[in-house]
Amino acid sequence: DRLACLCDTDDCPAAQNPPSTGVVVYVIASADTLRDPEAPAPPPPDVPSEPPTSDSADRSSDPAPQPESRDGIPADPADERTAIDGEPPAMFTKPLRELTLTEALTPTPGRLASLRPAALMGGQFLPGAIACRATVGATITPVVHPGQAPPEPRYRPSKKLADFVRCRDMTCRFPGCKVPATHCDVDHGIPWPYGPTAASNLKCLCRRHHLLKTFWGGQSGWHERQLDDGTIIWTAPDGRQYITTPGSR
Repeated sequence: DRLACLCDTDDCPAAQNPPSTGVVVYVIASADTLRDPEAPAPPPPDVPSEPPTSDSADRSSDPAPQPESRDGIPADPADERTAIDGEPPAMFTKPLRELTLTEALTPTPGRLASLRPAALMGGQFLPGAIACRATVGATITPVVHPGQAPPEPRYRPSKKLADFVRCRDMTCRFPGCKVPATHCDVDHGIPWPYGPTAASNLKCLCRRHHLLKTFWGGQSGWHERQLDDGTIIWTAPDGRQYITTPGSR
């Protein structure tokens, strides 16, 4: 209900409904997955050449093995050359904006596998071709890793920091909970102002588990220790420990 109709059928109930505006979709993906296939590929890195040795000269005289695809069918030499040159073939035969839904879901054979899938909040995966198509007309805001940035001087994290924490965690960090991070609170491990407003002290907790930690925490309840890499060691009231790691890992 958030994307424009692409099926081109007259009886589609969504054909007359304009898509909602201002929708934020968090996608964790490689930059190559979201790049427009019509855009020029980045130049390959320069590799220093080395003088040929006697061994390499001997090997050059050997017949090269015939390239094969993963299906066992000999690959086209042109495809092999483009793979070596670092310029993959186009996914579609026309611009993305002119594609129908059927065409968007059936890219050029062999191109779909080269696009790594994207991850959505909650842990679901999205095929790379669909993630690429969904970015048409969208404003892409990259998530910035805080690195060694100093803690923020306030209780509520900035949008940039909160976005990073949500994309890092992807779900609620309580053991066994899969509530998407977009539906979670950003919680301090060590309460502010004693604990910093920094990525190493922030995590995503759904409202239920946030309240559980707040009102049933302490040494006799649930308590946790967060490591700098986002790993959390939870201790249950009975003394058992559970370790959760960020969903993006």
